[in-house]
Amino acid sequence: MEGDADTTPSAAPSDAGRSGRGGTLGGTMHAVVQRCARARLLVDSAADTWTEVGRGLVVYISFAKGAPAAGEESGRLLRQAAKSILGAPLSSSEHWKADHTDAESVVALCRRGEPQSILVVPQASLVAKLELGEKSLKYHHQCAKDDARRLYEGFVEALRSVAHELIAGPAPKHNAASYEALQAKRAAASQIAPDQLFKTGEYEGKYSQYDGRGVPTHDAEGGELSKSALKKLEKIYAGHAKKYAKIFAVPAEDTPLAGSEVPAEAPAEAHTEAPTEASEGPQLPPLPEGACLPEVRHGTFGGRQGFELTSGGPFTHMLVF
Repeated sequence: MEGDADTTPSAAPSDAGRSGRGGTLGGTMHAVVQRCARARLLVDSAADTWTEVGRGLVVYISFAKGAPAAGEESGRLLRQAAKSILGAPLSSSEHWKADHTDAESVVALCRRGEPQSILVVPQASLVAKLELGEKSLKYHHQCAKDDARRLYEGFVEALRSVAHELIAGPAPKHNAASYEALQAKRAAASQIAPDQLFKTGEYEGKYSQYDGRGVPTHDAEGGELSKSALKKLEKIYAGHAKKYAKIFAVPAEDTPLAGSEVPAEAPAEAHTEAPTEASEGPQLPPLPEGACLPEVRHGTFGGRQGFELTSGGPFTHMLVF
């Protein structure tokens, strides 16, 4: 099927999956997942820039009030949601079959070296409410915009990191529980825009004045920081800004702002390289021979997004976490 829309899913859910808190539709993270053969999304209407993916999944995502916007709970929610979507039999390497025998997970397909893509689309309206018999849509269950942006960006990063872990296997000689907690903490930290880095988390309350980038210039009592302290903070900022720009495809000169995608390209055949940046904690093992990573692309949060989808059968699911 083919079509154009702003951001509304092009088919009504055909299979509803209920998961998450209490097993009801009252969770804080809502997703509609569609199988696609090819899709492209407008990420910059002024420049007519599109991002394009091949066979895989389109994931429309929204967050409701009560979603943990920061901290380890936030990282854990995003990673577990990513693990579910990557590991469930939602995709395919073939044409749609009525009995769903073609359905496989993104992880299983990538382990065999079959290219898969995931296109993440911000879709705040997924948490809209329409009472039976009424005509007025209600949107008061939506998460605050700034919190939703952080969660959305964190989910994109979670898809990438969790995909590598699931395809390559767990890091050797490491306690699984502590590793999961560490990864959740790192995922939460990666969501922080560079200009907010020293105003939240472990740095909150330590400084009173900042430069235009958000780097502290004065301590909590109003005293100027020493040159050595400034140098250390500059180094921390530079490392975080570089990682943030790499995760969210933000040009270095544009940080700390989040968001824009690169110009549209032909869908990649397969991603086989492991992450290379140094990080704390255990390093993930290399991918098995012949395996590949899914290509993860995403829309621009808060912008108008033209959308085109081609699918042999959208195989749509609604998921709540």
